[in-house]
Parts: sequence; structure tokens; C-alpha cells
Amino acid sequence: MGDFVKFTILILILLYNFSFNALALASDTKNLENDESKIAEYMAKCEAIKTLIVNKEYPVECFTNYSHFFPTNQNTKRSTAIKIANYNLLHPGTSKALFKDYAIVAKIMNQYDIVAALELLATVGRDEQSNKAVLDLIMNSPDMLAKLKEQRAKLTDPAKIQELEMKIRKLNNDTRAAYDLYRAPGYLKVLQELKKLDPSWGLILTPRGDSALEGSVEELAGYFYRGSTVSLAENPHCKKYAGEGAGFPSACFITLTEDFMGRSLVEHFARRPFMASFKVNNSKFTLVTSHIVFTYSGDEEAAKDLLKKTFGVESIKDLGPGINQANFARLAEVKNTLEFMEKYKNKYNDSKIMFLSDTNLVSSNAFWPQVLNSFTRSELLIKEPTTISPGRYLANGKETNGVANDYDHFILDKKTFSNCNDGEVYNYFKSGISSDIDRKYGIRQEIVGFQNKQFDKSFNSTSYSPLTNQPVSGSDVLEGDIPPVDDPATVKLDYPLTSHGQSKMDKFVSGFETYLKGLKTIKNNQVAQDDFQIPERLDGLRRRVFLRQLTNPYYNRHMQEILSDHFPVALTCQF
Repeated sequence: MGDFVKFTILILILLYNFSFNALALASDTKNLENDESKIAEYMAKCEAIKTLIVNKEYPVECFTNYSHFFPTNQNTKRSTAIKIANYNLLHPGTSKALFKDYAIVAKIMNQYDIVAALELLATVGRDEQSNKAVLDLIMNSPDMLAKLKEQRAKLTDPAKIQELEMKIRKLNNDTRAAYDLYRAPGYLKVLQELKKLDPSWGLILTPRGDSALEGSVEELAGYFYRGSTVSLAENPHCKKYAGEGAGFPSACFITLTEDFMGRSLVEHFARRPFMASFKVNNSKFTLVTSHIVFTYSGDEEAAKDLLKKTFGVESIKDLGPGINQANFARLAEVKNTLEFMEKYKNKYNDSKIMFLSDTNLVSSNAFWPQVLNSFTRSELLIKEPTTISPGRYLANGKETNGVANDYDHFILDKKTFSNCNDGEVYNYFKSGISSDIDRKYGIRQEIVGFQNKQFDKSFNSTSYSPLTNQPVSGSDVLEGDIPPVDDPATVKLDYPLTSHGQSKMDKFVSGFETYLKGLKTIKNNQVAQDDFQIPERLDGLRRRVFLRQLTNPYYNRHMQEILSDHFPVALTCQF
């Protein structure tokens, strides 16, 4: 092991230990001490990715204001128009998105030049356990080798010497192999697939994950950008508020403290908005993105404080139609973000700033005007549905056409961005990508296809057990949603599984089984097969990606499993 790599791994272990110990002292996820420890933890993960995965393929920088995965090819050319997208990617790299097709996701994203990506995560669960074991072996291997060699030097029995030498060789081999076993987070898998299509793709990422509650999933946000058409630019706010260990001030969390906002709002944001400045030709602009909270987690006093600081009232009843107990925190986060943008615009004399977000708010909400007035001349764009409806039918029997709510929006001053259009939604069901999905995953095409949804209603509903591949009795049917973990479950089929569909499913599942059985991890300081939940994951694949296609309640759910439960939304802007 080279001295540089040894040093890097040592730093990683120290950072992990520091962040863990600091975290134990800071239970409030919204205080500065915890923020510092969390940023140290995520910097450690960034350094591990840089050393053990990217390994000089392209530059990676890990700072306190962002992590930056550079374009492989950084030659920026003059461009007349670019497409700016916002895309909630639904937790890539977790069991929730175990069957995400990164190649198809990248194909969708490759039509844009900047993609504000939400619901990104660091490695979690089994992947994080495996990564920790990899780092432990790499770090502890020198000491373990030294002890084995010391034992060998004391032996005289040839048989025992040979046995120890075999252990030494195995430990050396396993340590070398461990360097290739560190697992990539989902956002890096997306970037790797994008670079296959265009090596000029890069990614600038939040310096830590944020969550509404201590212990809940910590989401990252980032900007995938095409380095051949856009470049990062200096952001005056990020420059002014840069802390120790910050990189070039192109991106940072927005400042929600009293010194900028006039009151502290840090504790009232589940996930802080992330801003970045870009340049196209000689034009500079700034983007702000966030995944707005869905369910408020504060107590009654915290809710009163949020209402007072945001709307100047202590009761939702004083605010009028459109705002209620379910959505007041969402509206407050958007309003406060827009207020930040107004202050930014005035303080730095920089009006080219826009908000793009999964707001968890529909465009028809009557309270939008009171929110939009926080940012001068702001308009809300995108009023078509942007999320997937899993079911085929609504309660009244009407077709959903696979769509649900319009949650994803742009907010901007159209006079400032006069050369941008009104935006568009990339609906999977209406685009060419549905053909890609159908060819690879579709098992109902012989009956219906994606465009002609006419089933023969004379078919009787049957139940299907992924474990036995056989129909089962009605008493064994699992009612309700897909289980939260990949445990075996029976699927009630509303439409028949054809022999062709069965064959297609079995072939795909067999390939996934080969992949799972090829996964390696570290167990007891040795390289070993990772046999974690292989049967359950295979059953989950059959159920969630394939068999659910043949049910009415989950008719469109496979699109969510393969891509996301959101469609990307985009603006085209001339420069």
C-alpha cells in the first residue's frame, strides 16, 4: 500500500471517528456543532470515493461548502441555448430504489445541460456496512500482517510455518482486493452513466445530507452539469459566507441565519436549499434548489414560531384559503426561500436567480400569490402533472394515465429571464423512453402495450406467489401496498401472466441473481460473497418491476421502480 493511500485511509478513519463522536454530543440536527460534524462525515465519504472509486479518472474535490466531481473533459464551447432541468431522482442507491435503471435515467438526463437533482443519498444500509468493513480491513491490515509475521518468526515446525504463510498471502490478497469493493452511492452511479454518454458531465453536491428528523434519511441535492456547454461561476453570497475549508465559491447552502435573513430560520428547514452559479458564454445566472418538506415534524410552539417568522401570525386560521395544517410548512419553506432570493438580488445586484424545486405543492393552490410576493415579479411555471400515479384507475373508475400531481416547478422573474420558455414536463408515458422500458421490462405488451390500454375483462383475477411461481388461493393474497422491505409477498393479478411474460421475467431475474451472487464484501477481515437478502431481493424484483404491471392498483409502479416517481421538468433558455 502506497504512503499516500495509507495517509488518505487514515484521514478517512479519523474523520469517521470524529464525526461519530461529535454527533454523540450534538443531538439537535439543526445546530452548528452537529452541522460541523456532519460535514466532516460527508467529507470523509467524498475522500473515500475519490481514493477508492474514482482513483484519478477525473478530479474530485471535497470541501465544507460542496463536493465537486469534475467533468472528465472540461473544454467549454460556445452555446446558443441550454436546457435547465429539475429532477427528483427518488433515493438512488437504496433498497427503496433497488431496481433503478441508471443507464436509462442517464439517457433521460443527457438531453439537458444542467439538472438540479433531488433526493440523492450517500451509501446507506448494507452498502454502508460493507464500505465500513472495507475501510477497516485496509486500515488494520498492516498491524494484522505484522502480528502474523511475528508469530511466524517464532515457529520451527514447517507445517505451521506453511499454514501461517498461507494466512499472510490470503490477508495480502484480500487487502488488495478490498480496494475494489468500496461501493458507489447512487448519485455517482448516475454520474458514471452520464459520463459514458458525454464525458463532460460533472456534479457539484451539497456538503452534507439534511433531514427533517434526527435519524431519518438524510437527503443530498446537487447539480449535474454538462461541462461542454456550461461552467461554474463565482457566487458572491457563497464567497462572503465561505467558512474554513471551503472551495471556490461557486455553490453553497443558502444562509438562513439572523445576520442575513433578519431572523433565524435554520431550525425551520427540513432540507436547506442549495445554490450554485453557472456561466454560459458570457452570461451568469444562479440556481436555487431544494426538496420542500412534506410533513411538518415540529411541535405546537415550533409551528407558532414558524408562522410568526414567515407570515406574521400565530394561527393558520388568520391566513386565508389554500393554507392548512398539512401544507403550511411547505408554503413557509418556499416563501422563506423566495425571500432569501429577494435579499440576494438586492444585496449583490444580481437579478438572474431562479428557484427550481419539488415543492410538494400543486399550482392550483389558492395561497400561491401570498408566497410569490416575497420575490418581485416572480411567476410559477409548470402546471402539468409531474408525478406518477401507481394505479390505473381513480376511485371513480376514470383512467389516471399514469399521472398524479404537479409538484415540480420553476419560480423566476420572466422579465429577467426573457429568453427562457415556459417550461415542459418529460412525461415517461408520452416519450420515447416508454419504448425502452417496454422492450426491457414490459410483460403486458402482448395484451395491451403502453399506448392502447384495453384489457380483456373476461379474465379472472388470480394470485401469484413469487416464491413458487404458482397461482395461490385467495386467502393468501396480500392486501395493501408493497411491503417496506423486500420480504416475500403474494401478488393479486388482475390480468394474466403470459408464457412470454413469464419467460422474460425469469430471464431478467436470473441475470440479477447472477449479479447479486457476484457481489463481494468483507466479513471477518476476509473477502466473502455478500449473501444479504438474495432470495428476498429476487422476489422483490419479480413483484415490484414485473408482476405489479398486471395489477390495477400498481399498474404504473414499475416506472417508479426503474426511473423515479417524478418526471423531470425543464426550461430552455437562449444565451
